[in-house]
Amino acid sequence: MRKRIIITVFISIIACCDEQRDLYDTASPLIEIKGNWVPSLGMEDMSGRATAMLYHNDKVTKEFFLKPNSVTARVTQGEYDILIFNGMMFSEENTNLDHILFRNTNNIAHFEAVAVEVAPNARLVRANGEYIASNDMELLTVARTQLSVEGERLYYLKYKNGRDMNTNMESIVERTVSLTPYAVSYPTQVMIHLTNPSSAAIANGALRGFVGAVMMASGAPSLFDVTHHLRLNNLIITNQGTAGNPNDPETGTIESPWFVTFGPPLDESNRRYTFELSIILRDGQTVNGTFDITDQINATILRIKNYRQTPTTIQFRLTIPIEISVNLPKVEGESGVDVNDWEEDEIIRVVIKP
Repeated sequence: MRKRIIITVFISIIACCDEQRDLYDTASPLIEIKGNWVPSLGMEDMSGRATAMLYHNDKVTKEFFLKPNSVTARVTQGEYDILIFNGMMFSEENTNLDHILFRNTNNIAHFEAVAVEVAPNARLVRANGEYIASNDMELLTVARTQLSVEGERLYYLKYKNGRDMNTNMESIVERTVSLTPYAVSYPTQVMIHLTNPSSAAIANGALRGFVGAVMMASGAPSLFDVTHHLRLNNLIITNQGTAGNPNDPETGTIESPWFVTFGPPLDESNRRYTFELSIILRDGQTVNGTFDITDQINATILRIKNYRQTPTTIQFRLTIPIEISVNLPKVEGESGVDVNDWEEDEIIRVVIKP
């Protein structure tokens, strides 16, 4: 008798549910992170070219941008620190960024980007322990934000009247944040204004005072001193001069190719910046000199600080031009400045411990 009652109740339940075929399911919350790289890189599509790092308690999550300007990440309740930057960082030493390594990536406050060390220019003197930074780094841009996530699982209609709604909402976006990265490295060029530029055969220089790393979260250059060794070529004669008139000499310029650097520290008012120049003349003589370019770099620091305050309104490339003037003696000979193509650096990949 008891068994018959149970069967009867079960059949009744089934009969009562005949018209109720809706089904709700739970969804895991996501956050969507959007990046606008147009102001800093001039690029709209960053799919396969950018990384997002999410810091939550002691956990670090890494997501790659696979859409043109956004990425999603699964989250739980709590506070998040979010950092986005161009480049796919597969590991600290394995990225698709040219000549840039990372360190301390598990701690956002100590996360650094570091310039790869290269072999020194054989024609320039290298001090003991001097770090020669790559001139072929890629431009690096970053953005950071902090976010509070409720992280509640929400419900969505999966079946209505027994029909799959095809909503594909196993995960839904709880919050969307939009970030505009700004540059933390800068294209730089050194230009030497010369009298009698045709007297020069080979010219090289060393730029000292800049740093070789940047703190990713703050964008502040870290105090890691480096030197950039530069080969000066691209001779341009701006005035041929007048034969026999010493008051109208030949003038022109030699210059370095554009290169990328992390630039100067932003808060060291007493720091000195120099450019050491070495020119071999066509008769074999050498002209050497060290030039103080501190005033020029201090003006650049002000430009960088202004850029940081309004990164979305500045042209996407903030550059560092350096100019020096030198008088050369007039030397007769057959050839002018060596204008061979810019040679690739010999890369020395060094793990720099904190």
